[in-house]
Amino acid sequence: MGLAVARRLARNHEMIIGSRDPARAEAAAKQVKGAVGADYHVACKMAEVILFSIPYSALASMADLREDAAGKVAVSMVVPLKMEGGLLQFPLEKGSAAEELANLLPETKVATAFNNVPRAFFEEEFNHPVDVLVAADSKETYEVAAQLVRGLGQMRPLYAGPLSQAGIVERLTALVLNLARLNGTGNLATKFVSRKG
Repeated sequence: MGLAVARRLARNHEMIIGSRDPARAEAAAKQVKGAVGADYHVACKMAEVILFSIPYSALASMADLREDAAGKVAVSMVVPLKMEGGLLQFPLEKGSAAEELANLLPETKVATAFNNVPRAFFEEEFNHPVDVLVAADSKETYEVAAQLVRGLGQMRPLYAGPLSQAGIVERLTALVLNLARLNGTGNLATKFVSRKG
């Protein structure tokens, strides 16, 4: 997912791919036009906006980046999921991965976005509009994430409220993936249709 998003963002942004292992970061960066690879600390220091696309199991280790990420906006794409009874479930009793990241990086402005958009929607040119739910504690942080979303063509950012709402956004990922699997639809993403009056 991280590489797919990076490839799309690289059309309009300079991309730095981070990893614990600089060699792995450099290998991944070769798959994204114009990108460079670096270890997590260097990548965070160099970046203006940090996107976290990591397994939930690795989230706690991001506390090491507290100093490097201070004062910056971080966008969490992390979703905790587990398979139970043949369906994907959201395993957290309360809170969200994004809120946990914000607690780990208290000097960083955290938003959540891209959680409900499957990788296939980034890997191919897609001509149908998709809504990307963005939760953030300030409209300023939301707007940074929203600008990234708008730069991806047919994707529309929708403000989902403060970061306390990120759990709802992340839970939708399990629903969307289960709907696709149970109904044989192929990849699904969110789209909200409005009618005023």
